[in-house]
Amino acid sequence: MRLLARIAIASAALAALVAPASASAQAEGTVRLQPARGWTFPDRGYVLQLPERRALNEAVVTVTENGREVLSLAVTPPDVSGKDFATVLLVDASDSMKGKPLADAMEGAREFAARNPDQQLAVIAFNDRVQLLLPFTTDEGEIENALATAPANRYGTHVYDALLEATKQLTELGAASGRIVMLSDGQELGSTVSRTESLAAAKAASARIYTIGLQSFAFDAGYLQSLSAETGGAYAEATSSEDLEAIYGALGTQLANEYLLSYRSLLPPRVEATLAVDVPGYEPAVTRYTTPALDFTPRGTFEREWVDDVIVSPWLLVFVLVVVFVLVAFAILTAIDVRRRSIRRRMAQYVTVPSEEESRARRAEVAAMLAERAHKRVGGQRWWQRFETDVELGGFKVSALALAAWTIVGGIAASIVVAVLLQSLAGLLVGFAAPFVTRFFVSFRVTKMRAAFAEQLPDNLDVLAGALRTGHALMGALAVMVDSADAPSNTEFRRVLQDEQLGVPLDDALRVMARRMESTDAEQVAMVMQLQREAGGNTAEVLDRVAETVRGRMELRRLVNVLTAQARISRWILTGLPIFLMVMLLFSGGDYLDPLLETTVGLVFLVIGAVMIGIGSFWIKRIAKMDV
Repeated sequence: MRLLARIAIASAALAALVAPASASAQAEGTVRLQPARGWTFPDRGYVLQLPERRALNEAVVTVTENGREVLSLAVTPPDVSGKDFATVLLVDASDSMKGKPLADAMEGAREFAARNPDQQLAVIAFNDRVQLLLPFTTDEGEIENALATAPANRYGTHVYDALLEATKQLTELGAASGRIVMLSDGQELGSTVSRTESLAAAKAASARIYTIGLQSFAFDAGYLQSLSAETGGAYAEATSSEDLEAIYGALGTQLANEYLLSYRSLLPPRVEATLAVDVPGYEPAVTRYTTPALDFTPRGTFEREWVDDVIVSPWLLVFVLVVVFVLVAFAILTAIDVRRRSIRRRMAQYVTVPSEEESRARRAEVAAMLAERAHKRVGGQRWWQRFETDVELGGFKVSALALAAWTIVGGIAASIVVAVLLQSLAGLLVGFAAPFVTRFFVSFRVTKMRAAFAEQLPDNLDVLAGALRTGHALMGALAVMVDSADAPSNTEFRRVLQDEQLGVPLDDALRVMARRMESTDAEQVAMVMQLQREAGGNTAEVLDRVAETVRGRMELRRLVNVLTAQARISRWILTGLPIFLMVMLLFSGGDYLDPLLETTVGLVFLVIGAVMIGIGSFWIKRIAKMDV
C-alpha cells in the first residue's frame, strides 16, 4: 500500500508540474517551448521539452517560421549539451526544516541528481544566510558527497537572496537553459533584496524557477506559485516530507526530457514571427515573437583606439618626415666626410705614411689649431669638430659618427616605446631629447677627465722638476714624468712628446694640450717652456713655483665650491620641485591638472611657468659660479 501511495503521489506531482505549462502548450501530449539564453538574432535558441524521453535529431524535428523552414537547425540532447543545461537546487535549511524534513529533502535532491546525469548541478542552502554547498559540476562523486550530509539549521528564510545567488551562478556559467529548483516550508523572512530584484535577475538570465512547497504551520504557497508562474516554471506541493522524494524524482524525469533547439532565422527585422516545432507523435508546439529591429549603434569593435588616432594624426606624419630628413642628412654628411678626408687619413690604416710627410702634416695641424682655424670636417661645422674632440677625450671606443648614428637610432626607438607605453603621440617628442642626452653624457666624461688631469698636474710638475735636478735633459725628464703619471696625464703628455718628435715646438705642443684639457695651469707650463727655449734659466725652480701656484689655486677653488654648495643645491631643489609635483599629480589618477593641460589659458601659463623656472635656474647657476 505504501508503494502504491508513493506512485500516486509521484503521478500527482508530475501532473502538478506539467499543469502550469507555457502558452505554447495547448493540450496534453504537446511539446513545450521555452526561449533559451545566449542567442542573438538571427540565431535563435529554445528549450524543447517532451512528455517522455525520445531520441531526437535534426532529421526528426521540423521547425518553421511563418511556414518556411529555418536554416542550420541543431537539436542537442541534455546528456551531451555540456553546460547548456544547468540546475541549481535551493534547499531550505531554516529551523522549521530541522530533523526529518531536511533529511527527506536531501534524499529527494539525491533522487533528482540521479535522474539528470551528465548535467551541470549546483546546490545552495539558505536560512539567515546563503551557503553554496556545491558549485556547478557533473562529477557524480562530488555531487554525492555534497548531498550526503544535511546543512546546519539556522533561524531565517532568505528566499530572495538565495534566488539572486542561484541566478548569479547560472550567469557565470553561461547556461543556455537555467533551472532553479527551490524547496521551502514557510514564508520569506529576512532577505536583503526584494522580490522584484530577484525576479528581474532570474528573467534576465532566462532561468525557470520550479518551486516545491512543504506544508507547515507557517506555510505560504502564494509567493512560491507566483515565482514559478512568472518565470515559466511549475509548482508542486507536498503534504509531508515523505512526499519530497517522489516530487523530486518526477521533476528530475521531466527536466531530463529537455532538448536544446537552435537555428538561424530567415525573417527580416520587425516582423511578427510564428514559430512551429513539429515532433512526430505529438501536437506541434507554436509560439510567437517579433523579430528585432536592426541595431546601428556602434559596437566596441568599431570604436577608434589610440592606435587609430596615431595613424591618422598629422603629428605622426611630421615625426616620420623629421626622422627621414635626419637620416638622409646624416647619410649625406657622412658621405661628404669620407670624400673630404685626405689620402693620408684614408690610407693610414693600410700603409705606413713616411715620417717626414707625417711630421709636416702634424706641424700644419698644430699651427692651424693655435691659429683657431680648425681642420674642416663635415661641412666645416666647428660644433662637430668640438664633438669629435670630446668623443676622443672621453675615451669612447667608437667614432663620433658612429655615436651620432646610435643616438639617432636610440631616439627613434625611445619615441616609439614611450608613445606605446603612454598611448599618446606626445611620447614621440621624447626622441628629440636623445641628442641632448648624448651630448650631456659625452660632456660629463670629458669634464671628469679634465678634472682628473687638473688634480694630477701639480704632482706631475714635481716629478718633472725632480727629474731635471737629477741631470736629465728636458725631454728626458718629460719622458720620466710620462712613465710615472696616471691617466689621463700620461696620455696627454705622451701626445706632447710625439708632437715634439714630429718637429712641433715643445711650448706649442703644450699649448695644444692645455687647450684640449681647458687648463690655464697647463698654459703656464707652456709659457715656462717657451721662456726656457728662448732665454734659458733654472727650469726646475720655475716649475716648483708653478706647482705651488697651481696647488694654491686648487685650494681656493675647493673653498669656493664649499661656500657655493648651498646655492647649487638650492638651484636643483627649486628647479626640480615644481616638476616633481606635476609628475606626482599627473600619475595620481585625479583630474587636478585638467585645467592646466586641457585649456588654452592653462597651457599658456604652463609654458610661462616652464620658461620662468628655466630662467631662474640659469641665474642661480650664474650667481653660484665663480671662476678662480
